[in-house]
Amino acid sequence: MGRSIIKSVARSNCFSALLFAILSLTGVVPAQQRMTDKNVEDMMKNLKEDAKNFRSSFNTAVGKSTIRKTDQEKAAKQLVERFQKQREDMHNHFKDKKKADTELPGVRDGASQIDKLLTSTPLGPKVDGEWTKK
Repeated sequence: MGRSIIKSVARSNCFSALLFAILSLTGVVPAQQRMTDKNVEDMMKNLKEDAKNFRSSFNTAVGKSTIRKTDQEKAAKQLVERFQKQREDMHNHFKDKKKADTELPGVRDGASQIDKLLTSTPLGPKVDGEWTKK
């Protein structure tokens, strides 16, 4: 039980950092703690690349898991694919508009769903490590 709580906290830290970055652009965070647009864009680019790497590890692991060759495997892969696409869309929108407020809720929701999936279907330390990096 304690291990899953620690994993959940670690997983949410990366998204907290992204949320902090987005909020800093909207003026909700005090000025001395704000990130520049360039810093946020670089962070989003890194998150986009991390999502790509995670998807690759995830697909390999889920193909060897207890849910392989089931509808659950297909749904899990679609969820991760959608999450990767959402991150790409958020990064591209931010590059153009310097805002990501419309994309962020979808990314957070996708992350929450993947957290639940990884809690219910352990896929090994490599996938966990890739995910906590997100």
